[in-house]
Amino acid sequence: MFTTEVKVIVQQITSSDFDQKILSEQIKILYRSKLMIIYISLLVSVLLVYPLWDLIEQRYLLGWLFLVVILVILRTASYISYKRNYTPERVKRYALQFTLGSAGSGLLWGVAGVLFFTEQSSEHQFYMMIIFTGMAAASLASLHTYLPVFYAFLIPALIPIALIHLVQGDALHISLGIIILAFLIGVSYFGFNFNHSLLQTLRLRFENVELVEQLREQKEEAERANIAKSKFLAAASHDLRQPLHALMLFTSVLDETIQYPKVRKVVDQINASVEALQSLFNALLDISRLEAGVLVAEPVHFNLQQLLDKLTNDYGLVVKDKGLDLTLKPCALVVYSDPALLEQIMRNFVTNAIRYTNTGSITISCHEQNDVIRIDVSDTGVGIPADKQHAIFTEFFQLGNPQRDRSKGLGLGLAIVERIAKLLNHPIDVHSVPDQGSTFSISVAKGDAAAIQKKQVQFVAAHQATFDDLLIVVVDDESSIREGMQILLESWGCRVVVTATLDETVKDLTTRQLTPDGIIADFRLAGTQTGIHVIQQLHAEYGDHLPALIVTGDIEVDRLREVSESGFQLLHKPVAAAKLRAFVNNVMKNKKRRETF
Repeated sequence: MFTTEVKVIVQQITSSDFDQKILSEQIKILYRSKLMIIYISLLVSVLLVYPLWDLIEQRYLLGWLFLVVILVILRTASYISYKRNYTPERVKRYALQFTLGSAGSGLLWGVAGVLFFTEQSSEHQFYMMIIFTGMAAASLASLHTYLPVFYAFLIPALIPIALIHLVQGDALHISLGIIILAFLIGVSYFGFNFNHSLLQTLRLRFENVELVEQLREQKEEAERANIAKSKFLAAASHDLRQPLHALMLFTSVLDETIQYPKVRKVVDQINASVEALQSLFNALLDISRLEAGVLVAEPVHFNLQQLLDKLTNDYGLVVKDKGLDLTLKPCALVVYSDPALLEQIMRNFVTNAIRYTNTGSITISCHEQNDVIRIDVSDTGVGIPADKQHAIFTEFFQLGNPQRDRSKGLGLGLAIVERIAKLLNHPIDVHSVPDQGSTFSISVAKGDAAAIQKKQVQFVAAHQATFDDLLIVVVDDESSIREGMQILLESWGCRVVVTATLDETVKDLTTRQLTPDGIIADFRLAGTQTGIHVIQQLHAEYGDHLPALIVTGDIEVDRLREVSESGFQLLHKPVAAAKLRAFVNNVMKNKKRRETF
């Protein structure tokens, strides 16, 4: 495919454009050595005349030298004009000037070959022949760049001296004349070949330059398209998360208040649909957080068996409903990794194994290899062709889902796995045989059992804890979200001040003489304000001890970095009620701690 695209690009380059560029380069090469050519020619002309001074009439010698000097002056003037005024548009003009100058030089040498031929001195004849053939050979090296210039000098320079030898009639001169003609033909042939090779080299060079430029433009276009795609996904995600966040707030209220069985069943179905939407949005969010570099690994030493037990418990019923067997081989090993991120990788492995296995079994196992623990998820599913095993780790790529069935996910799972694995520095691998099954593996550093720190995690009962007398400020420019937050927080016993802007918040608090205990702010507000700005202003007014939470539907890389650098707690829309309750519980603890002191 790449070769085809290259051919298409090259074909788009017109022959006339290349001819113009090649001619321009040929003339540049000639003019770079022009001064050296004409002054060496002048020196050789003097050396030709010097030994003939007493054999040829001096007026002929001086007249010939005078013409040589005039030609040198004219060619030097042409060189100066070229250096000052050359542009690619004038290339033919300077090519013609060089050709005429070369032709003039060749004619002068041709005249010298006849005018200075000394019948009485064979030594001088051989001397002249050496000089003429030497000049012809030199022209091969210096003038083959542009054939009109080369032939304009070579032919008129050698033909006359060859003919003058031939007309002498004796065997020696006829042989010398034939030798000169043969030399002329040979030099012409090699000049043609050298010129042909140079033209091919120049054409290939310009084709490569043009090709590189075309590919650079295509690369830039692809990068612009990728940026546009990211911005579109970010904007779409934000706009879609807003109503989804409001929906989750309202369903959380229903979930905590509705007990009637028939209505309860409907509420459960709504919750299931909302959670499905949330999982799809979170996949996009994970990609953006990884691109933004705000996802930070926090490795600890922990027992691997606990993670694997959790996976088998969570997926056991799903596997059973599909008629498969799920086997977990005991793994009493300690690993050093980020438990949450490693769990996310393993869940993607298990989910894919279930999705692409219709009969047979799924096996989770681990193997100790020196200081590394390799964790395998093997299945007896459809397998992956060898030429697709790398592609499955790219975004939105799915095997056997051309219709983009949503029940089969977005095709982001393994792309996320690869990026998280790089973040953790955990190598991943896949071995698969079509129609026989696949094994996905990840290698994790071996941990230290003595370094495991047991932490007691306290859970707040979801339907028992209340937060009487807590004042929570909510700033969000979406009216449905403000309403949902107010209903949910008030159902927990909180007092709530809900506003759309910072000015409204300050005015409301000042008028009612209230002091907030916690702040929940949307990141993107109306105008140029952000949740970061709101929290900073409220901290400046009421103290930076107030717990603050930023809620956002953004997945744009720059915005994620901005929120991360602010240092405030961040939750992504749609926010589960349990996470909001955890924040409010933290607000309550903070208030009690300050009241104690």
